[in-house]
Amino acid sequence: MVRKQVVLRREEILDATVEQIKQRGIATTRVADVAEALGVSSGLLHYHFATKELLVEEAFSYAAQREMEVLRATVARSSPALTRMKALLRLYAPTGQAAGWRLWIDGWSAGMRDTGLHDVMRTMDEEWKSAMVQLIQEGTDSGEFRCADPREAAWRITLFLDGLAVQLVARRGALQKAEAARWVREHVAAQLGIDPADLAARRAAPPQPVTS
Repeated sequence: MVRKQVVLRREEILDATVEQIKQRGIATTRVADVAEALGVSSGLLHYHFATKELLVEEAFSYAAQREMEVLRATVARSSPALTRMKALLRLYAPTGQAAGWRLWIDGWSAGMRDTGLHDVMRTMDEEWKSAMVQLIQEGTDSGEFRCADPREAAWRITLFLDGLAVQLVARRGALQKAEAARWVREHVAAQLGIDPADLAARRAAPPQPVTS
């Protein structure tokens, strides 16, 4: 492999590290693996990050920050609370578009032994819960949701999704995704005081016949 002679941006290194961790897991990802993926020497990576532990912490912090930017943008939209809740579930729920659950589960596990990584994961978790509380409160204030305690509802929703993610990731194939998606709709709807059908994805309207 041809080695790059230019100095890499930190973002390139962190992107590559995140991808290697997704593929290999934290425990088996080596600095050499990241270097090989980038086509550079391990020495160049050690110039930026003295140890693998620092590289992993920075990579998780970088990935979390990108996810939080999407989260904030979603919550800040001017659309109805229900529309934003459905978008939030697509981001967070393991039955939606969330592709990073393997990464985050690995991070929580490793964070039990790594204080820096634990802090990164805790900060991300707290912001997710805070955003969920804010959105549920907005929906309750507008009359879209019927929820007596937005904070409790947010915790119940996120805890359910976290547990479901562990099952879907750790026991692949044990649960059908369509069934899990129905459970998500039913659980979230119960917390918000709405009909589960309100959380279903809208189907495209059937084509109308052409009239002259």
